[in-house]
Amino acid sequence: MQQNITTRQPFWDLLRQLPSEEEYYLERWSLRMQQAGYLSLTTAKRDDCMNALDCFIKPMQSHYHLGVTSPDFAWLIQNHDQWAQPQIETARNHQGRGVTWDMYLGCFKTFLHSLFDVIDLLKAGEDEKHGARNHIRLYGDALEVLFVKDWVQCQPEAASHQLDQVNRLLTLEKCRFENILNTTSDLIFVIDSHGIVSNINIAVQQVLPNNEVLNAPIWESLPIEGQTMDEILKYYPVTTAFEVAPFNDGNIYRMQLSPISNVSLASDEYLLLLSNITPQALQRETLERIVSERTEDLLTKTSQLEEMNITLRNILKSIDKEQEGIIDDISSKISTFVLPVLDRIDAEPDSSIRKGYVTIIRDQLDRLVHGSKLANPVLLKLTFMETRICQFIQAGHSSKDIADNLNLSLETIQTHRKNIRRKLGLHGKNVSLYAHLKTIGLTF
Repeated sequence: MQQNITTRQPFWDLLRQLPSEEEYYLERWSLRMQQAGYLSLTTAKRDDCMNALDCFIKPMQSHYHLGVTSPDFAWLIQNHDQWAQPQIETARNHQGRGVTWDMYLGCFKTFLHSLFDVIDLLKAGEDEKHGARNHIRLYGDALEVLFVKDWVQCQPEAASHQLDQVNRLLTLEKCRFENILNTTSDLIFVIDSHGIVSNINIAVQQVLPNNEVLNAPIWESLPIEGQTMDEILKYYPVTTAFEVAPFNDGNIYRMQLSPISNVSLASDEYLLLLSNITPQALQRETLERIVSERTEDLLTKTSQLEEMNITLRNILKSIDKEQEGIIDDISSKISTFVLPVLDRIDAEPDSSIRKGYVTIIRDQLDRLVHGSKLANPVLLKLTFMETRICQFIQAGHSSKDIADNLNLSLETIQTHRKNIRRKLGLHGKNVSLYAHLKTIGLTF
């Protein structure tokens, strides 16, 4: 094997970077094909373009790993190691599809120039770029010689047989994809860059008359926004799904636009897909209604609970206020009825009198504990002797009986009765002391 083994070439770093610039490479090749007038005639897909790049670079890499960093042109066109065979087979396949040799070589030239464009984009010195371009041109020139040689050597009979076989395969493939498209219940429209419908599947024909759809603007068949393709793309951006109801039959569809150029670089057409999602939409509406009803019910219950909380807070405030009133009342009663008696007990030297006060305070505390009405506070104004005399009066004794029982004179008892009437606020003789003591409910 003839080879020129040299040191590592610096431009190899640039050649390795070519696949990483995929988008720019596809953009430049499409532009070069358009400038040459081939783009509208090709059926190349995105994957085909990337396979072409891979197929072109692999022999270079293989030779580089074998040490052939600067191969001789004469050695390359001999194709001894079959380095060009994959690309020769690709050329034969295109010949079988009816592609002429001049068109194929022209497309190949646009491919090489797209690689030159990528080399110019990469960051490197001019010497490195020059070396990379020369290396690409060397392999490209060798492939052109091998393409022409193989093309000339192909016998017309073999080419005709291959062409017939390819046509049969293409027909079968076409029928298979048509069957797939016609099997789906989705409505499929193929529209060009001007919005004209160029093809439809059977599902569309079952909904819309065929003669009113084909070769007509899509906006005349479907009530969608926009009267030009630019407006349609503005209202319905590609790859974004929208819900529409275009046929006034109660059905709801999901509509999506997809550019066919994502698959075939030569195509400027779009695929408009309508998928019937009526069951899902109805189910969603049902779920939304249920959620709305439950939300409303929850809000109502929440409002009721809030009202109950307000009522409970008011009740608690009322209870707290009532408790404060009770505490104030008890404090007032203790201050009015209990503490004064304790003061008298503390100041009274006579044990018998203190005993009487103890009886009074016990009675007052008992009434306070059991919630009954406390005795009249005027009782606390009476002296011990006056209290004893009130006890006799309540028991129905006369002044003389009281004097005898207490070993006091009648005049002394009369004086005590006058003092008792004065302290109880009784004036004149119209009100009986006995009756008054019974009325105010004094207990001794």
